[in-house]
Amino acid sequence: MLHTTVRLFCSVVAALARLVRELRIRAAMSSPVGLIATAPLPLRRKTKLLAALAPPQPPVVARPAEACDAVVSGAGAVVDQPQQQSESKRKKMTAWSARGRPSRLVVPVADDAGWGAAAAAAKEADVEVEGDGFWVASRAGPRHAMEDAYSVVTHKNGGDSQLAFYGVFDGHGGRAAVDFVSQRLGENVVSAVLAAGSAARDEASSEDDDAISAAIRAAYLATDSELLTQHQVRVRTTTVIEMKKNDFFEIIINGWFDLWTQQDASGGACAATALVSGGGLYVAHLGDCRAVLSRGGGAAAALTADHTCAAEGERARIERGGGFVSRSGSGVWRVQGSLAVSRAFGDAGLKRWVLAEPAVARVPLRAGEFLVVASDGLWDKVGNQEAVDVVARGRTAAAVARSCAELVDMARRRGSRDDITVMVIDLERFVR
Repeated sequence: MLHTTVRLFCSVVAALARLVRELRIRAAMSSPVGLIATAPLPLRRKTKLLAALAPPQPPVVARPAEACDAVVSGAGAVVDQPQQQSESKRKKMTAWSARGRPSRLVVPVADDAGWGAAAAAAKEADVEVEGDGFWVASRAGPRHAMEDAYSVVTHKNGGDSQLAFYGVFDGHGGRAAVDFVSQRLGENVVSAVLAAGSAARDEASSEDDDAISAAIRAAYLATDSELLTQHQVRVRTTTVIEMKKNDFFEIIINGWFDLWTQQDASGGACAATALVSGGGLYVAHLGDCRAVLSRGGGAAAALTADHTCAAEGERARIERGGGFVSRSGSGVWRVQGSLAVSRAFGDAGLKRWVLAEPAVARVPLRAGEFLVVASDGLWDKVGNQEAVDVVARGRTAAAVARSCAELVDMARRRGSRDDITVMVIDLERFVR
């Protein structure tokens, strides 16, 4: 709410500043020389102001399109026409230059594919990582800066080589939230599980399983609390309006912004994480990142259910809390008409309805299994079984690495314009 108020206030100030500038220009119009010398304007605006001062002129016939003296190339650079122009066209150009009118630019319309290719070239390079029992492929979408991230914590935590954490994160509203969560969540989860005690990490009883699940939930909520605190913004603004001569207002604004981060506090992040502990696999998630398990026979089993406003349970929960869910023109259900996911880290303005409490599932580890964890940029275009089948074609390290990149390419070919991150985790090495 504070952030919205500040933005509204800044918009009002900007509008008043433009009004002051326009009033000064009109005051200077009594001296055309002074207007041009002290307040240079864009060509179109200057022409209108000077025309108001000048005596009426006879009507001018519109300039023919073929008399243009420049065109814009597909790359955006201005290119002169060939020198072999007819004498008549040269005379027309000279005549129009004498009238002081600018040349018309002919701008060719580029197709969407060309724009996408150019934008993609400006993005950061594709990321392909091969680690100890895991593989990652990631590619930014063409629409904005990369907002996906991943995290792995495996280095014999607490002397337990069987304890490992993996996560894929999908940010929205900027990189601040996803950067923070990817750096902190793994450490918080591992610390919480270790603090639960060695007994809670043994496979066997349902009480132990509940203790680990509870530790994971607590780590998620603690990370969200840290993120919201990190993104608090304190604004102290003093505005003094002083009356000046000529009935103009001089607006002097002195603002002090104490920002604990440089990013917008309105952003958030979805997550899907896997914790291997004591022969069990614990999968937790928020939002629409997804984890899919390949069982021994190659059948895909989704271990997560997307937290979206289309889910009846999530919609009912939001409405019970006093919120609403509406459908956008594209057919997507959104919280308060804004956010498409119903659970996420951050999103301070919607925190009353967008929870950070994850769903946690536990499955026992068996030989021959692997896990595919990815952001929604993949799952919007590729099915669960399709993803498992692509990875299962080859089980060597090089083949799995290629399959991650292949899944990214598959989603992009099918029209995904979102960021895409795919992680494959070999679970067989944790089987005792």
